[in-house]
Amino acid sequence: MGKMALATAGAALAVGSMLVAPTTASATSDAFRGTWTSTDFDGSNQWLAIGGSGTAGLHSVRLFDDSATSVCGGSPATVEGQGTTTGNTLTMTGVLTCRPGGNPLRFRITVEYVYSPEPDTLTDSFGVVWQRS
Repeated sequence: MGKMALATAGAALAVGSMLVAPTTASATSDAFRGTWTSTDFDGSNQWLAIGGSGTAGLHSVRLFDDSATSVCGGSPATVEGQGTTTGNTLTMTGVLTCRPGGNPLRFRITVEYVYSPEPDTLTDSFGVVWQRS
């Protein structure tokens, strides 16, 4: 989110209390499920938690950016929503909230994550690469 991964919502979700432990099986049965980390273009740290069973391609998605410069003036931000998968792409639509105690922005943002089996990474709509944590 920093430079704008979050600006238009390319955000990282607050993993906070919802850590989803990745497993080796997740790479084969559901490549998206688990926790992911990245460094945004502005140098901020991002965390992404993708949960749910993946049944019918549905997932819960939570993103956290510790310094959302473009959207929240450098304050942390979260995005929470649902994601659907088609092939190697997960499309998440959620509500962005500046922290601490910020009100949700009154619009939804959409971010796509493309899974690459080798080397087991996600690349979001903004070009930020995510690794499993």
